[in-house]
Amino acid sequence: MNINVVINQMLQLFLILGLGYFLNKIKLFDTAINQKLNLLILNVTTPAMILASVSSNNQSSNTGVVLKVLLVAIAIFVILPILSFILVKIMRVPKHQEGIYMFMTVFSNIGFMGFPVIKSIFGSQAVFYTAIFNMVFSLLVFTLGIFLINYGTENKADFNIKTLLSPGIVSSFGAIVIYFLKIPIPSVLGSTLNSVGNITTPIAMMLIGSTLANIDIKEVFTEFRIYPYTLVRQILIPAVFYPILKFFISNPLILGVTLIVLAMPVGNSAVQFATKYEADIDLAAKSVFITTLISVFTIPLIVAVFL
Repeated sequence: MNINVVINQMLQLFLILGLGYFLNKIKLFDTAINQKLNLLILNVTTPAMILASVSSNNQSSNTGVVLKVLLVAIAIFVILPILSFILVKIMRVPKHQEGIYMFMTVFSNIGFMGFPVIKSIFGSQAVFYTAIFNMVFSLLVFTLGIFLINYGTENKADFNIKTLLSPGIVSSFGAIVIYFLKIPIPSVLGSTLNSVGNITTPIAMMLIGSTLANIDIKEVFTEFRIYPYTLVRQILIPAVFYPILKFFISNPLILGVTLIVLAMPVGNSAVQFATKYEADIDLAAKSVFITTLISVFTIPLIVAVFL
């Protein structure tokens, strides 16, 4: 893989992120607009991108590949919670912060950043594979995620089955059904889904930038534990997983998607869950900021070394 292409793609995404940051600073974006853009991405553009990926995907290909991606995704989300528990103990994270660190380790930014980054690097077929990871992610973030975010605190986990019926999960299930049943999608519908899905990347990156603009820069860099944590999370963990993944996965596209998913920065969901369950919101926001900025360098590094 041409590393220059990956670097250029990451720089483009970073510039769009910077645009969102700038638009927030000049008051063109604000909290209300961020919330609406968040809903637009989650409920409209990302589901459209997921369905567009399967409409353009070669549905005659081996369905065993899709099953393999699903098994890989499940295995990753089984192993990561164990690693997260070991990590917080090694780093001697304070008890009241263990839950948020474990949550951030398991649940990366697949939804907002993962889809556009992986599509930019690997193309539209990779979006379908990413959707499978996102489906497993979404099922677990509202179950295991709630348990993790409350770990080490006195808060009680609160599960709601309705949260499992989000447009992201429904569209991911729908994409898999369409794939396995080989349901034909009319070209005009496929083109429409593709057009709507294509706006996910710029909007998502501008939204991340606008969200980061609300964080006090002076306070961001005072949480020193985030620095070694970021290196472990975005370089060491993918590096440790790589030889294991390579042993079981021969398909380079699946291997690449899995590795990039592991290298994603902390997701915005960490801030959302920290807010809802009264965890350390400042720590979550600072982690999103730092890991997102550093990912501009770590993701090309992972690609250059391993792919």
